[in-house]
Amino acid sequence: MLAPVFASLTSIAAYLLTSEVTRKHGAGLIAALMIGVVPSYMSRSVAGSYDNEGVSIFALVFAFYVFIKACNTGSILWSVGSALAYFYMVASWGGYSFIINIIPIYVLFQLITHKKEEEKDFDKTITAYNIFYIFGTLLAMQIPFVQFLALTSS
Repeated sequence: MLAPVFASLTSIAAYLLTSEVTRKHGAGLIAALMIGVVPSYMSRSVAGSYDNEGVSIFALVFAFYVFIKACNTGSILWSVGSALAYFYMVASWGGYSFIINIIPIYVLFQLITHKKEEEKDFDKTITAYNIFYIFGTLLAMQIPFVQFLALTSS
């Protein structure tokens, strides 16, 4: 029953992520509905499934949510939380490299497109990213099958 539990947590994480990005709760509800009815995810989150992807997709969505929350608030606590969510993703699935490659692309996009008026918002993003990357990489290196791949694979 672990996969269906994490599927419901993934719906909550999708709601939180979309609500944080769009600042609209209706969009979050639609995202939660969509993740709940996607056939490819339903096949990975049925009761009795022994595949780790049901747990890992929750970790993926939750890690993105916590990082965006850290960027929007500029809080060190949320930044550490994003590193812990990344560590959870590394421990649960080999697709952790997706997170550590997409987040720098997001930060680079913010760097290219930010305006002078939004300087304070960009400082929050840089603070969140630096804490996430340093602390998250150190944590990821504690997983036996990752170790120094966390530094060399990106």
